[in-house]
Amino acid sequence: MGEVWEASATGEGGFARRVAIKRLTAEHEQSPSQARMFLDEARIASRLHHANILSILDYGVVEGVPYQVLEYVDGVDAERLRQRGLEVGEDFPVELALHVCAEVAHALQYAHEAKDGAGQSLEIVHRDVSPSNILVSWTGDVKLADFGIALARDRQERTLAGLTKGKPAYMPPEQVTRGELDGRSDLFALGCVLHALLTGHSPLAGEDRMADLLAGKELALSDALPADVRDLVARAVRRARHQRFQSAAAFAEAASGALAARSGRAGRALLCDWMARVRAKEEAARARPVSGWAGSFLEVEQLLGGVVPAAEEATAGGATPPPRSEPRAPRWRKWPWLTVLALGGLAVVRPWRLGQGDAPPPVARSVSAPEPAPRAPEEVALAERSLSAPAEVAEEVAPAERSLSAPAEVAEEVASAERSRSAPTLAPVTRAAPRAQEPTAKRAEVRAPPRPAQVGSGALTVGGEGALRAVVIIDGERRGHAPMLIELPVGEHVLELKTPDGHWIGPKRIQLTEFHTPAAPLRWVVPVAQGASGK
Repeated sequence: MGEVWEASATGEGGFARRVAIKRLTAEHEQSPSQARMFLDEARIASRLHHANILSILDYGVVEGVPYQVLEYVDGVDAERLRQRGLEVGEDFPVELALHVCAEVAHALQYAHEAKDGAGQSLEIVHRDVSPSNILVSWTGDVKLADFGIALARDRQERTLAGLTKGKPAYMPPEQVTRGELDGRSDLFALGCVLHALLTGHSPLAGEDRMADLLAGKELALSDALPADVRDLVARAVRRARHQRFQSAAAFAEAASGALAARSGRAGRALLCDWMARVRAKEEAARARPVSGWAGSFLEVEQLLGGVVPAAEEATAGGATPPPRSEPRAPRWRKWPWLTVLALGGLAVVRPWRLGQGDAPPPVARSVSAPEPAPRAPEEVALAERSLSAPAEVAEEVAPAERSLSAPAEVAEEVASAERSRSAPTLAPVTRAAPRAQEPTAKRAEVRAPPRPAQVGSGALTVGGEGALRAVVIIDGERRGHAPMLIELPVGEHVLELKTPDGHWIGPKRIQLTEFHTPAAPLRWVVPVAQGASGK
């Protein structure tokens, strides 16, 4: 709901400090609910002063737009950091994952125990612990950010009944079912983060993982995890809260102990060394000269204006190069051929209109392409119709363009070749007979009923013990697993369930209205007997 800008806070005597300014995006500026959430985030985070929590320095409103002034972290989030390492051949080490998660656990312990000025607990639960909300600076700082949906005792904006906030791949089961949350809920998410940093995915990744967990089956963890880390993650992501770590401090102690057993060096020093190695490899890759077939693409790209050669940066004797009449294009050092492919794609998807006064594409001039032969007036008229005519005319012209004046036995082969060209040349055409469409096979009971276009949507919940882990099929389309809350267009819908043992429940016809809101949805509750008996 927000966008973040880098800024500089200035003051008397040459004072200057780099900060980040976060503000609501234009589409959310007029939403009272989003404004309250934004204010809640600022209020909650402003009370937390910890080395591992991103600080909020100020909050205000300018011309009706609320903003936050945040501590600037010169680095990247943990998810992107891991990806950048993989891009240069550096796996994210187990020791670094343990260190990062231990630092986040210290932040969570502080937040869970935070109190107001009267000594009363603030009852803070982050509810959105994920790799993208963990910031890592190039100097080794680890900070937990984004308390936008954090639960707190004095929060103004409350989550509506029937809605769930958070990232599904890191949400504990009690958050999915809108049950009671406490600090152990954040530890479940932190266990998923540790798993994701080492394997690339959360143990909840997969549409049936949460359904299995809600049914009492523990999460399956990756075999790539070392035994000690696997035990740590398994304890953090237990279905029952009383079987998890009972405090973030206990999680931090376990992670730090596993790190100490693996390495005699401090986690921060290991993190700084690894990040410096990644950045050095990135710089080396950008500075590496391009040769071979990639070099030929580089030459073409230089002709197109996408690359400024290094030799162009300086003249003999170090003189300043002459001024340019046009702005310099960005440099593409790593994958120059991507620019060529992108420009080629643009030439395909954006044909130049005839007769509109547009100049021909600069690519044609750069590569000295031969001028096309003059077209007959009827060909120009056909091209103009296919490029700029209304949709109904384009539909009439399209079949003619796809058909060539070729013998019947090779018509299909020529048509296929013609469609694969990036810039086909139109020729005298004959209209092709429309091809009959094959009927689509559908189960009669799941065919969506015809209904006129409706305005608005309604909320539907599908649940009950008989529906647990069943596939939900709405109007013949698979929509996920029960239990679920979903918004659909108002009107009549056909519902079906397919249970894990292959039984079908339904079809059931429902009439959804605008009065079925997320706070008061239309409910389909399936008892155990119906789920067991099948259809």
